[in-house]
Amino acid sequence: MDATAGSLYLCQVGETVSCAACCGLYNVAHSDYDRLFSLLAERTRQFEEVPREPTAILDFGNRIESRIKPNRPFDDFHHCPFIGLIGSGKQRVGCLLHPQGAGNRGIDFRGLSYYGAMACRVYFCPSCRNLSPVIHRMVLDAVDDWYLYGLVITEHRLLNAFFHAVERRMGRPLTDKDIARFPAGSPKGVREFLSLKLTWPFRPPTAPGPCNYFFNDRRYTQTPVRYPEPCTEPSRYDLLFQELVSCFDTPASLAAAEAAMDRLVEATATCFLP
Repeated sequence: MDATAGSLYLCQVGETVSCAACCGLYNVAHSDYDRLFSLLAERTRQFEEVPREPTAILDFGNRIESRIKPNRPFDDFHHCPFIGLIGSGKQRVGCLLHPQGAGNRGIDFRGLSYYGAMACRVYFCPSCRNLSPVIHRMVLDAVDDWYLYGLVITEHRLLNAFFHAVERRMGRPLTDKDIARFPAGSPKGVREFLSLKLTWPFRPPTAPGPCNYFFNDRRYTQTPVRYPEPCTEPSRYDLLFQELVSCFDTPASLAAAEAAMDRLVEATATCFLP
């Protein structure tokens, strides 16, 4: 893919679009939008009443953590109790300890968090280096809310697999010129594909919800796709299905999933063909 679009900062990118996945945002027992938003809204409200001094901030963090620690999908993946809603309208997620945070008077309290302030300065999620600028731009243009954005922008294997399938169908790489053809946002096929992260019907009930452990320490590995009998070969979309977490009980369900992916790849590729 063309790399001339330049690097894009992926964490805070708009008034309603941001990502706090590396802080364990979705690693809670109930991570659907409504319950996660309610949790963050109440947490943000409570933090407004906390005196900005270390003991009070640490006590607040310990209280929050004791409530959310049980039943996390990934036990060893820390959920930071200082993730909250930020911005003028509190319409996106971010760090309540940041020096620009409401009530912090320019003081950086991030050193009081589990990983400390240095983590924000030195850590970059795998998507920063494993996704091309073109894919970065496609996702940014397709998503207008923090919830879906944070779920998909960290899925570099899923995104690469989909856009490589699109490029194979096109017979060429995607470039900046392709992005420029859609000033109002990404093609519909891209938006539909990203929404599969929330609506994928073949995710088994035992899956840990939409939360994704995207670090490269191999502490958690992705579950292989479960194919139906008498299937002996993986699907042409095996990597996509694995990243979406898939279980196919019947040949018909596998055929339906492949047909759905064919449609999305075709719809997206067609937008960029002459």
